Amino acid sequence: MQRFALTLASLLALTAPALAQQQMTWHSTPSADGGALVFGVPETDNLAIFFLCTMGSDDVVVQPMIGTKGLAKDAPARAILSSGKTKKIFTGKAVANEENGAVNVEANGKMADVLALLKTGKTLTIETKGARRAVSLTGAPAAAEDFAAACKAQ
Repeated sequence: MQRFALTLASLLALTAPALAQQQMTWHSTPSADGGALVFGVPETDNLAIFFLCTMGSDDVVVQPMIGTKGLAKDAPARAILSSGKTKKIFTGKAVANEENGAVNVEANGKMADVLALLKTGKTLTIETKGARRAVSLTGAPAAAEDFAAACKAQ
C-alpha cells in the first residue's frame, strides 16, 4: 500500500507541471494595429474565446471557439455571453476552422459590452447554437483593461 501511495505521489508530481501548463488564463496582447484578448492556454491554439480590436475603434470581434451544432459555414449566427446579471447577444456568422473543421461563431460587438461582461460575476457563460461553456473570470478584469488600452492607443 505504501509503495502504491509513493508511486501515485511520484506520478502526480510528474504530471502536475503538465497540468499547470494546460490551465487556461485571460491574457491580452497588443499589436501594431490593435489588440487581442484571449481566454486560453498561452502560446497555444487551445482557447475558449477571443476578442479582437482595431486601434481607435470601439468595435470588437467576438469569437467563441466552443464549436456549434447544425450551423453551416457563413450562416447567420450569434454568440450569447453572460456574466452575473449581464447578458449580451452578439450577431455575426458561422466560420469554419480550417485545421479541425469545427464551425465557430465570429460576431461583432462593442468594447463597452465586452468590458461590462468581463467585470461582473465570477464566471462567463459562452453560448452558441448547440454549445455552451462556462469559463472563469479570474484575471479577466485586468486583462480586459489592458486590451481596452491597446484598442484606444493612437
